[in-house]
Parts: sequence; C-alpha cells; structure tokens
Amino acid sequence: MTPEFFQLLDRYHKGQLSDEEIRQFRKKMEQDTEFRKEAEAYLLLMDSIKQHGNRQEIKNILDEAHDEMWAEGTAPKVVSLTPRPSRKYIWMTAAAASIAVVSIVGTLLITRSLDSRQTAYYKELRRNVQQIQRSQKQLMQDLAESKPEPVIPGKYSGTGFLVSSNGYIATSHHVVKESDSVAIENETYGRLRAQVIYTDAVNDISILKIVTPGFRAKKLPFTISNKEAELGEYVYTLGFPREDIVFGEGSVSASSGFRQAANAYQVSVPVNPGNSGGPLLNSRGDLIGIVSGVETETAGAAFAIKSSRLLDIVTHDAIDSLSAPLTFPKQNTIRDLNRVQQIKKWKEFVFIVRVYKEN
Repeated sequence: MTPEFFQLLDRYHKGQLSDEEIRQFRKKMEQDTEFRKEAEAYLLLMDSIKQHGNRQEIKNILDEAHDEMWAEGTAPKVVSLTPRPSRKYIWMTAAAASIAVVSIVGTLLITRSLDSRQTAYYKELRRNVQQIQRSQKQLMQDLAESKPEPVIPGKYSGTGFLVSSNGYIATSHHVVKESDSVAIENETYGRLRAQVIYTDAVNDISILKIVTPGFRAKKLPFTISNKEAELGEYVYTLGFPREDIVFGEGSVSASSGFRQAANAYQVSVPVNPGNSGGPLLNSRGDLIGIVSGVETETAGAAFAIKSSRLLDIVTHDAIDSLSAPLTFPKQNTIRDLNRVQQIKKWKEFVFIVRVYKEN
C-alpha cells in the first residue's frame, strides 16, 4: 500500500475527512475487497494503539495517586523492601493491567483471525467452485459418451431368453420374421440392441445376437434338456405378454404339437401372444421348450417347440451363421431351489423382444 493510503486511513480514523471523502471512502470499501481487508486491519491496529494510550493515561493517574499516598503517609506498612500501594488500589492496577493484556492479545488474535478467516473463506469458495466445475465437466462427458438412443415404440413384441453368456438369444421365428430392427430389454441389463442371425421357419426358432458393445452376461444357472418331457410333467413359463414379466404354470398335456407335430409339446399353461419365444421350464429349472403360441381353434391349447430341436439347430444348422462360438450352459445350479428362487434367477436372462418396422 502507498503512503497516501495510510494518510487517508489516518485521517479517517481521526475524523478529519469531509462528508464527500467519507462517502468515497465507504464506496471504495464496498467495491474493493482487498482495500477493505487492508483498511480494516489498519484501523483495528490504530484502535488498539489508541486503547493502549488510554490505558497509559490511567496508569499515570494511578501512579500519581500512589505517589500522593506515600507523600501523605497514608500508605500501609510493608514488610518487603519494595513499596506497595494499599489494598484499596490494588484491584484498580490489576484491572488496568488485565485490560491491557487482554486488549493487546485480543487485537493480535482478531487481526490474525480476520486474515485467516478471509483466507479460509477464499480457499473454501475456491474448492467449491472447482468441485462444481469438475461435476459439470463429468456430467457433460457422461452425456456425450452415453447419449441415449431415442426410444420409438415397437410395432409388436414377444419374449426371448439367453442361451449363451456371450449374447445369443433364442426366440420364436414368427416374433421377428418381419423385423427391420430388434431391441431387447429387462430389469437386469436394461435396453440392448440385437440382430437376427439365424431363422428356422419350420421349427419356429430364431437366434439373435446382442450387438451392444461390452455386453457380457453372468453364468447361466440352467441347462437345456435334450430329453423328452413326460406326459403330465409339471412345467412353468416366464414371458412378456405385457411390460412386466409374467409367470405361468401347468403341465405337459400332449407329447406332440399342433396337428400332431413331433417337434412340439401341447401344454396347459395360460399364454398370450407376448409369451411367444419365452422359455418352458420343468420343476428343476431346466429349459425343455420354447413357447410357440396359442391355437385359437382349440380352446386353451398352447404349444412349445421342444428344446431338443433348439440343440439340433444350433449344433448343426446354425453353426456357420454364428460370429462367435455359442456355448450352452452345462451345469444346473438352481435345481434344488424352490420355485420362487428359481424364478428370481431366471428373470435375469429373460427379455422382452421389441420388433421395429419402417413401414
């Protein structure tokens, strides 16, 4: 700071500024943070010096009174070689000394506290601003990297399920046969893009491949049965006849499908069109079929393509169409779980299949 600065503060402290100069001084204090900080510290110091001067005057008065007491012979007798004032005046001296000490220490602490508080406020403000900047930068980066694709309602939908951890999905051929694009979705993995890589119209089976980058599923906890289910055997289904996954149960009511087709079962499970492509499971949680649809000519008759046909198609017919090896799960880890626990495990691998057409 310049000498003019200290002269201005000294005149302000002594009350020597004009009204216009006071107005300009206060305006400067409001607008200039650094000026206000230095001015407040200087004025605080001047107040301390003034208080110290007042205390010196009090001390001089007490000293004069003390001298008068000794001169008049009214001072008490003392034992020590050092003369002391009467008890009546001791508290005044002690009080004055205490005030001096407290004031000086307080002035130093206040000045230091003022400076450290402002420094602390500045540092805290800077940290907050930097944190906000980092948050905004991260938010913009996340938005740039993961801009969601526009969600267009599908023309119709069905069900599909994982048959391999590296992203192969089985569903019904009639669900995706007229599709221009396909998306799949469930609670565990969200919305994913998929492509139809193989279809078998005779057996009503299609294989999809998830093409969303980075997808990798958990280890599948079931196996795909290559044995015929028994007549009357308990079975259940999971599918998407609506937006929420739906459980259905029943039994194998015939060992052949519609018009005695050998590649399918007839089951007494209540299903709807959205169930098509969903898994048909036995009491151990193994896959025994793929729900194919409902025959309207026969009330309550639903059909499911046998899982042995899925194994044959992938092993022999579809192998050349696969971009990566399809490895079926080989161990059932849910066979001893109750029905509710089996369903919880299976839900992670069953998807709603949304089909899109341009026209």
